[in-house]
Amino acid sequence: MKQSVTAAVFLALGILAAGWHAAYAGPVMGGGEESEQQLKDKPDTKPVRCIGPVNMSNGLVLPKGKVAASIKYKYVHKNNLYDGGNRKTGNYNGKYDRVNQTMQLTAKAGIFDNFEARIMVPFHDKRLKRKFGNPPEHADTDELTGLGDIVVMGRYAVMSERDGDWLSLAFGAGLKMPTGDPDHKNPAPFSNVHEYIGPGGQLGTGSWDPKFELGATKFFGRSRVDAHCMYTIPGDGAHGSRKGNQFKYDLGYGYALNRLFDVELELNGVDQQAHWYDHSSTVNTGGHTIYLTPGVHWKISDKCHFSIGTPFVVYRDLNGEAATPERASKYCLGEDFQVVSRLGFSF
Repeated sequence: MKQSVTAAVFLALGILAAGWHAAYAGPVMGGGEESEQQLKDKPDTKPVRCIGPVNMSNGLVLPKGKVAASIKYKYVHKNNLYDGGNRKTGNYNGKYDRVNQTMQLTAKAGIFDNFEARIMVPFHDKRLKRKFGNPPEHADTDELTGLGDIVVMGRYAVMSERDGDWLSLAFGAGLKMPTGDPDHKNPAPFSNVHEYIGPGGQLGTGSWDPKFELGATKFFGRSRVDAHCMYTIPGDGAHGSRKGNQFKYDLGYGYALNRLFDVELELNGVDQQAHWYDHSSTVNTGGHTIYLTPGVHWKISDKCHFSIGTPFVVYRDLNGEAATPERASKYCLGEDFQVVSRLGFSF
């Protein structure tokens, strides 16, 4: 997805959203416990509700027979090296410039009472510019575009406000499958260190990765609070590589301003262990990062919504390796800018 392709996608989504707004003008998605016939008879009495946060999951499970889908776009820019939480300057500044763009298609359905299944299909565009030498000079630009690793998951509702419980609580499990290409090689001179680009730079990892999640959601008035965490245990990947175990945790608050717009604020944390390259740990990968994500939702209709948020880094402690007589110091490439958006539908 080049920049022009990205702009075209957003234009198409805007046109699609406008069409849905015209076709489905009506009550807000997800509000109330009344029957559909009652809502048709009293459309103005449906409560104003806030839809889900854009950069995290929640504790809700679709009712049996209900289907939903979304298109999520994520842009991440990394161009600075960090030692823990300190940014390196001088010759290190601008040594790497990585832009990752992901378009993820998600579909989920209520299969049984209190159980839903979902599938997530990502498409990546990953661009990496690297400099080499002292002072660093441009040496290589890599760009990988294509299908990523598909994830399938199931989620079970332990508690549900829809059934009269005081909150919604759900747990789930799933598997990331090795559908993305993990075989992109490093060019010289970088191949002298590692023949292949590491698992964080490939379209896929070549591994089967179990995932486990726990989520909770509480509605009160026009507000909602969501909490969610997910733990991923990667398996052995291609060419002696392995992504580090990952723990993600999130807390979000949303408020419905009216029947058309919500505002939200999320706290998103990622604790990432170091990756493995060529059967050994690469110490300058992984770390702990915390973001604050303000966002806004446009409830186009009761069947469609558009959300956008911008995560800001408020804490980072990235892994690295101190200098020794045998080698120079190694620093971790950290992100400084991110945008995430979602176009969602229910059927």
